[in-house]
Order: sequence, then structure tokens, then C-alpha cells
Amino acid sequence: MTLEENSEQPTISCDPESARRYQHTKLTMSMISMVLNVAAPLVFLLAGGSEAIRNLSEGWTSVSALVVVLYLLVTSAGLQVIEFPFEIYSGFIVEKKFGLSKVSIGSWLLDWLKGTTIQSALLVALISGMYWLLRSQPDLWWLWAAIGATILVVILMALVPVLLLPLFYKFEPIPEGDLKDRLVALADQIGTHVQSVCIWHMGDKTSKANAAVTGWGRTRRIIISDTLIESNTPEEIEVVMAHELGHHVRLDVWKMLAVSTVLIFISFFVIDLALVAWIDSLGLRGIDDIAGLPLVLIVGAGVSLVALPISNWLSRKAETAADLYALNLTGMRDQFISAMNKLGNQNLSQKQPNAIVEFIFHSHPSIQHRIDNAKAWSPEN
Repeated sequence: MTLEENSEQPTISCDPESARRYQHTKLTMSMISMVLNVAAPLVFLLAGGSEAIRNLSEGWTSVSALVVVLYLLVTSAGLQVIEFPFEIYSGFIVEKKFGLSKVSIGSWLLDWLKGTTIQSALLVALISGMYWLLRSQPDLWWLWAAIGATILVVILMALVPVLLLPLFYKFEPIPEGDLKDRLVALADQIGTHVQSVCIWHMGDKTSKANAAVTGWGRTRRIIISDTLIESNTPEEIEVVMAHELGHHVRLDVWKMLAVSTVLIFISFFVIDLALVAWIDSLGLRGIDDIAGLPLVLIVGAGVSLVALPISNWLSRKAETAADLYALNLTGMRDQFISAMNKLGNQNLSQKQPNAIVEFIFHSHPSIQHRIDNAKAWSPEN
């Protein structure tokens, strides 16, 4: 069936109680993960485990850089043993329980292994570089580390659509036809050049739907999940993509990058203060002692938790502005509302979550807020 032949979309329904239970379970697991990110390093540090692993690593080599790498490999393996049961429960069992996942345990484990390997490689590179700076630039290491981390984030933004996402999903150019013409014309209308429009094959793994404009420069492209195409009309997809393109017109990607950059600089600065303040009480040899890494992780997690409500509030404001941009650009209020309802149902979103939970943890406005804003919208004069 071609995209143009799919003139009748399946009716998507969602039991509000199922959505509530699903979101509650996912939030609970996220909070457990947050607690583990602080509690595990704290126990490891205070119980002497970090010092023991450092000494063990030094028994294998006297090269400082290799000591750091060996320490990271051993501690990362231990941390994965602790976190894996929670990850498989949240990422596989819960998704299966609520009928969202279509993958086998083997496929899930393969994706988990790929994701963990990539994450571990990036962390080893980042932390190794940080400790090299701690040894070579003890006074201004945090400044150079923040600059390096920011550059890494910018590079990853470009690599995500062409290198990272294809490791987990299949992508192919969208066929010629009405939908492609609509989306290309939409991008041309607002002067946003995209390299390609691709179908994002999520349907083999999940019933959830998504769409995005990813990358920057020559890697920028529109990606639309096959599940979104199957469940929405071309008009609904057009207004959804108008929202995504609106982020680029409004420079929201770069604005949020600026927020992230500020957070990165604050995090490394506070980590430096903590290392200097607690070096003696924790029995560390110096700020460049790898045994102090748990303290780095605790402080970094603490700064992120404090900043979470602020960054999510800014993100929700950007999402609301992109919604209004899409409505002003297309005038498709009814199609926007129906698309939001379908996305909420398809992704088991709780349409009107607890206000406190939404304020702290949600990067997007609730489905109900977005629908209410659309109903209150009127065309610009």
C-alpha cells in the first residue's frame, strides 16, 4: 500500500486508566534511576570501594591514563549489574505489559547492548579527558572540560540522524507523492532546507509514533515514523511537521543548547568546588585522584536534579510556541487537535497528568494543555 492509498486511518483508542498506570510506572522507574545515580556512587565512595578499585587498577599499570580507563571499566561493569534489572523491567517488561513493544527479548538485549556500548565509550572518552585536564590544568580544568563537553554535544547533534539512529532503526526515503510534496513544500515555504524526508521504521519494534527534524547543516532531515503515517492523515502529519520545523525557524534547538551549555559550565564549576572542599575529608590524594569520581557523579547528578524543573519549563515554553507557530502557518486547528489525540493515545500519554509531576518531569506540555491552547487559538490578522 502506498502512502496515498492509505486514506482511512485506524481508530486509535486509549484507556485513560492504562495510560495513568503506564505513566506512573515509568515515572517510578525514572525516580528509582535518579536515586541510584546518587546512592550507588555515595555508598561506593564511603565504603572504600572506589579507593580499592583505584588501587587494583594501579596494580596493573602505573600509567595514569590507563589507571583511569581500567577503573572506569571495572566500575561501569559493577554499575551495570546493579542497574540492569531496572532497565530490563522498565525498557522491556513494562512496554510488553502495556502492549507497546513488539520486540523479542533477544532483539531488546541487542539494542540494549549497542546503546550501552556507545554510552560507555562516550563516558570513557569524556571522563578520561576530564582527568587528563585535572592532571595537566588543575586550576582551569573545569573551564576546558565544559568547552570540550559542549563541542561534543554539538557534534553528536549532527551525528544522531546519520550515525546513531540507524544503528537502532531502519530509514528509507519517503516515496514520491502527496505527503512528500506537502512536507518539502512546507520546508521550502519557511526557508528551512532539509537534506531528505525519511520514513523512520519504528513499527517493527513499537506501536508508538514520533516525528522530528534532526541534525543540523548537511545532516538535517525530516524523519517520520511509519506508525505515525499509518495512523494519521496527510493533513495531520503536515501540521505535526510544521511544529517540528517551527523549532528550527525559532532556533529552539540552539536556544536549548545554550541552556545545556550553561548547565554544563555550572556543573563542572561546582564539581571543582566540591573536589577542592572535600579532598581531605574523603582521603583523596588530590583533585585528580580517580577514586574521587563518585563525588564527581554525585555532584553532577545533584546539579542536574536542581536544574531539571527549570530546563523542563523552558522546554515546555518552546513546545507551546512551536504549536502556535504550526497553527499560524497551516491554520489546521482541527487537524492539530486530532493529531494530538492520536499521538496521546498511541503513546499511552496521560492527557492531564498531576500538575506537580508535569512541572518537574515533563519536557512537553500535557496533551490536554496543547489541545486547550489550540482550541483557544485564533488566526493571526
